[in-house]
Amino acid sequence: MWEVATMEGWRTALVVQGVTRGGRAVPVVAGLLETPYGPLVGIRVGERGESVILSDQVGAELIVNLREAIATKLKAEGEL
Repeated sequence: MWEVATMEGWRTALVVQGVTRGGRAVPVVAGLLETPYGPLVGIRVGERGESVILSDQVGAELIVNLREAIATKLKAEGEL
């Protein structure tokens, strides 16, 4: 489940539910974070988690890594 939300300090925030290894649901927020330097890519994990600013390069590397992890998982499950 996901939603695009309007959150204070965030622009185009996408909120998805992740699950901890212990089975507890936690929100994961990604989008543009308003900063004194203008909007920057950011991510936050958890209700009280700290918002983290990512450089464009790091954000792109994170996306590539997630895609590779998903492909590896699907191959292991015989779905790819």
